[in-house]
Amino acid sequence: MDIEDVSFVDQISALVQEACVNAERASSRKGEIPDDHPVRQPDHPITSLIPAAYPPCTVSAADLKPIFISQMELETHHRGTRIVVRVRTQPIDAYAIRAIVEDDKGTVVMLQVYNQPEDETVPCWETLRQGCFYLLKEPFFNSTIDEGTYSIQVDHVSDIVSLSEDDELIPTKWRKPKTTIGTSQSIRMEGNEAVRERYWAEAERLYTTAIEVADTTEDERLAYLNRSLANLRLGRPAKALTDAIKSRSCHNGPSSEKALFREATALYQLAKFEECLEKLEVLTTAYPSSASGQEANAMVSRVKTRLHEQQTGEYNFDQMYRQAKATPPLIDCATYSAPVEVRESPGRGRGLFTTRKVAASELLLCEKAFGYSSVADDQKYVTGPTLLIDLDSKKALIGGQASLLRQLVQKLYHDPEAAQSFTKLHAGEYGPVTVTEVDGRQVVDTFHIGKIMTLNVFGAPRTSRAYSTAKSTSDENIENGSGHEHCGVWYIASHMNHSCLPNCMRSFIGDMQILRATRDLDEGTELLFWYRNPLPFQSYEEHQKRFETWGFECDCLMCLDRKTTSDASISKRKSLEEERDSLERLPYEVNIPKAVDILHQLEQTFSPAATKPGAVRLETVELYYAVGVTSLLLGNPLDAVEMTLRGFEALGYVITACPRRGTAAEQRRVFRVDRWGVVVDFAVQAFLHLTAAYSRIAPELATAVIAHAKMAYKMAVGEDETFFDEYPELSEVMALV
Repeated sequence: MDIEDVSFVDQISALVQEACVNAERASSRKGEIPDDHPVRQPDHPITSLIPAAYPPCTVSAADLKPIFISQMELETHHRGTRIVVRVRTQPIDAYAIRAIVEDDKGTVVMLQVYNQPEDETVPCWETLRQGCFYLLKEPFFNSTIDEGTYSIQVDHVSDIVSLSEDDELIPTKWRKPKTTIGTSQSIRMEGNEAVRERYWAEAERLYTTAIEVADTTEDERLAYLNRSLANLRLGRPAKALTDAIKSRSCHNGPSSEKALFREATALYQLAKFEECLEKLEVLTTAYPSSASGQEANAMVSRVKTRLHEQQTGEYNFDQMYRQAKATPPLIDCATYSAPVEVRESPGRGRGLFTTRKVAASELLLCEKAFGYSSVADDQKYVTGPTLLIDLDSKKALIGGQASLLRQLVQKLYHDPEAAQSFTKLHAGEYGPVTVTEVDGRQVVDTFHIGKIMTLNVFGAPRTSRAYSTAKSTSDENIENGSGHEHCGVWYIASHMNHSCLPNCMRSFIGDMQILRATRDLDEGTELLFWYRNPLPFQSYEEHQKRFETWGFECDCLMCLDRKTTSDASISKRKSLEEERDSLERLPYEVNIPKAVDILHQLEQTFSPAATKPGAVRLETVELYYAVGVTSLLLGNPLDAVEMTLRGFEALGYVITACPRRGTAAEQRRVFRVDRWGVVVDFAVQAFLHLTAAYSRIAPELATAVIAHAKMAYKMAVGEDETFFDEYPELSEVMALV
């Protein structure tokens, strides 16, 4: 939703086309058994491709038959087989982690492993350790886009398993006897050394081995306790929680303070704040003067703040903005969702509905992202390792979108509870596997996750406040689209269905999505917003094409009107669009007679239903506002009021206002929005221009207009606490009225 499709950028389009041609060439060799496997040589970067979707292996390793590299056929998934390989070279991370591997017959090939952790979290040399052994389940053998180079490609994280040196699946010639591995204590000490060096992935691996070889419950307890810390640092709170609980189950005495604190920390990271508070209270009672007890006391305040946010929807927005300056802009806040619920929406699957009556601008949802990714604000169209080309859709993912997929895969692989929720989101026609666990490991279908991500991802600015205020002043970076290098999946918000005429508006502060009502809503109202914002001057067919990704046609009133609009009227509008664009104008200044004539002709192309109060006519909005601003600059405030009001009315607003053209001088002066229409970024500016106009002819209305500007700001930005910071001159106006 509002995700930039870079597939049509010239440079990237060429890469997509080249990749598709090479993929077809590779496919033509399907079934071949090559005999020209390369010798070991330095690796080099290869463009990353997402192949045609295929399911993960759901068979136990013991039930798979061994296969050798020399037996593998090109472009083939070798179902029912397994291979154990040894890593020969140091790996590199170019989105896929790549290394040269060999089987026990000495045949070498490149191994490409996708959707592994980012290198700064788990170094690639820890994911594929040189000299170590890996089980590849039902290997996919293909040729890369570099002719003559072959690889085994692993797209599903559950299809590769790291093997300990004594594992029975390792060929006898490579396998080490168990006695040479070391004791649980000695291995745990190695893990402790890795912790001191902050090598968290290495520490986690060593503690896992220490657990496997433990002879006493005390050794097991300590290894679980230490692995809990490593998992916390690796961003795997569900596993950290399980380890902390297991460490307590290995001990008959009172729970250790470290175990309790790590449980509490994991619960905090899982947003289980009530359970977290309970653990902290147990800890502070049992160990009031210990180091962990003092840390717990400090943490209690944070947890209570999260619970307050969760229960009331009251947030410290100033603190949120400060946190949003970091990259990535991850906000330490809880989700508030009391006024909404997910339920069935007839003909639409599931949707999001109000649980009570809400007023325009009221907070409906403030949600922490399920998964969130971003690139630096000054990076754009990076055609390096972060560019993924999807061969099925012939589209390209770049930057934050490419990173988000691997992040989601990792999260679901290490958190079965999260996977159970996430995989219920809409995935179109994709049919995932039904097996969720094999050999004690989570089965993760990368292509299912990718499809869910594609249909539910939101593009987002770092903050809507910065994006909206910059856009209203035509900031070049915003105009070039660089406000949406951040993206994420918000689980609750993902249930909202589309309408070109939304009744709510979303905004962002870092990875928090804020949803506010844009009109008064009754209990049980389905919340709708646009997946792609409607563009003026498009035909019905052109507009519906924008929703092909989701596979629906919008049936809002505006779309239905476009559907019945004649080709002649559409052609006339596009001709008038060219005339409008050819007007010689400075910013916010137009030739009024010509502009008014164009507006008159545009209005004639709409049906009677499209000109009723509350109907939306996007084609006229910009020009009405431009004429209003020009009238204000030329010293005609009444004309400015009239044209600005018409711009609002073209967005579906129903406004009671006096004075305006056509009202009697003796009528009571009033300004009131009876029904809000579509809230756009420049609505705040339009209200401010209206304030300036009324300040000259009816200054007593300035307060009311500013109040509505503040409401529009709140809807667009997510909060109104910074309204007078952005528009300090309005404080003076308010003081004078």
